[in-house]
Amino acid sequence: MQEPGSSRARNTLLVHGERMVKRKPLESSWQAILDLTLVPVVARLPAAVRAERRDVKGRHALLCRIHSEFEEMPGLSLTTGQAARLFGLSPDIAFRILDRLTEAQVLRQSSDGQFALRMEES
Repeated sequence: MQEPGSSRARNTLLVHGERMVKRKPLESSWQAILDLTLVPVVARLPAAVRAERRDVKGRHALLCRIHSEFEEMPGLSLTTGQAARLFGLSPDIAFRILDRLTEAQVLRQSSDGQFALRMEES
């Protein structure tokens, strides 16, 4: 048995009734710590991944609603301002939705700015 004052007894721990040797702290030179080269870190998302901040479900429901209005009234032809008033939207949002439906080839836009349902050509 070791004496309580011996150096070996000071470096021994009791864990769950078993003796374990206490590890010595790592000795490192300050010069090695001070010689670190700092490099600025820049985190960028890839251009293809965009953070979605909008209400995707709400926007989809609005697109479906406007699409169904045009399908229920095939002769309906509206300007951006008329669509904004009819659907209770700001002109900017109305234009983006009508433009998106035009890109999806659901609507067509005439030269005078009217949006109408794209008719299937036979």
